[in-house]
Amino acid sequence: MIRKIVVCFFLGIVCAALPAAAEELTLEKAVDLALKQNYSLRDSQYQADAADWGFAQSFSAWLPHVTYDTSWSKVDDQTYDDAEQQYQRLKQMGYNSKRTVFKNNYASAINVIQPIFNGGQEYTTIRSAFLARRGARLGEQDTRLQTVLNTKKAFYTVLKTRALQDVARESLDLARESLRLAQARLQVGSGTQSDLLRWEAESATAEGSLAEAENAYSQALMSLANIIGGPVEAEWTLPDIDLAITAEQLQLAEQASLAGAKAPLSIGSHPAVAAAATNVDLATTGEVGSVGKLLPNVNFTYNYQWETNDTLNPDGDTNWTVGVGVEIPLFQGIGAITGIGNSVRKKQAAEMTAETFNRAFLQQAYSSRFDLKSARLRVLSARKAVEFSQSNLEIVEKRSELGMATSLEQLDAQIAYQKARSDLIGAVGDFRIALAEWDYVTATKE
Repeated sequence: MIRKIVVCFFLGIVCAALPAAAEELTLEKAVDLALKQNYSLRDSQYQADAADWGFAQSFSAWLPHVTYDTSWSKVDDQTYDDAEQQYQRLKQMGYNSKRTVFKNNYASAINVIQPIFNGGQEYTTIRSAFLARRGARLGEQDTRLQTVLNTKKAFYTVLKTRALQDVARESLDLARESLRLAQARLQVGSGTQSDLLRWEAESATAEGSLAEAENAYSQALMSLANIIGGPVEAEWTLPDIDLAITAEQLQLAEQASLAGAKAPLSIGSHPAVAAAATNVDLATTGEVGSVGKLLPNVNFTYNYQWETNDTLNPDGDTNWTVGVGVEIPLFQGIGAITGIGNSVRKKQAAEMTAETFNRAFLQQAYSSRFDLKSARLRVLSARKAVEFSQSNLEIVEKRSELGMATSLEQLDAQIAYQKARSDLIGAVGDFRIALAEWDYVTATKE
């Protein structure tokens, strides 16, 4: 019994010391991590939240402004003595008077101002905050879509470069083995120096291709880690690239390739395009606000105050006043006129910026469509190339076993097959990336 307990104890220690198996990083998991940890997305979310608070804050411009005012003042001795003598004289004469001057004077009042119309400033403040909030939310939506797109692109690039790295390593192993056989044949007199040189060149080329593939894979991993906000290889295992493109995906790509052929692509509902349009609306509101500085200001006022005395507490007799104040701007320098000119130019600049962005985005949408169409055709072509090159390699290998094929023919068949495999891997990876880009440009705002 004791022996079993000791064995279980040591087994527990050993199991605890073993590293836990890393979880497979699927595309869905990578996207989920990016949406939670991506720094650019979190920044846009904070900006959108700040815009929400800004919109709520803007309503204060149209709400009553209530203040409690208190002040303290001290007069010189001569003024106080003169006022005190006057007070005592009136009192002796039988007048029911009060002191109006003290050595320390305290005055308290409550002031209320209700804006009625101030050149439309209240409206433009709220309208501008509303548009700023809408623009921030649209920017957040676009950043979220870009984060998903960039995650998919980085994820597929990792799988593609790793598969290409594996093919490059297989090609190098094959070239080295063939070089070894060529050297052995040359030593026994059954090979030629030309065959040996050809395999040496092929081996050197394969070494360079593997180095390039390893470099591309390392950079792809860093890009994916940067997007999802954490390390990749240290915490996750990556799946193999899926070379099977379904008929539904190919059909979707074919339908997308026809979009915009008869009628221009519609991009107005995309969050990025809508955000650019919101900037124009914001500049228009600023133009309206600049004109409002030439208009009258009307405000309701109410004042409730306590008499001035020598105590800090609000006490004594009180009085109140109520009224409406009207302020008509006559001349305020040239600030109003120059402000209108400034706002007009800003609106024109915003319109040009939005138009430039729309053109660039429309070009991006059409480029995405063309890339998807090209990627679809490349996948179909690469599939056929792999089938043909594989069949040809099998035929050449059988002929080589019978002594009917030269080493040069075998080398060419092997190179063609490895190249076809690499082309298929690249085509599949590019096809999935093109689908992700098409999903981005055709997205609509919430």
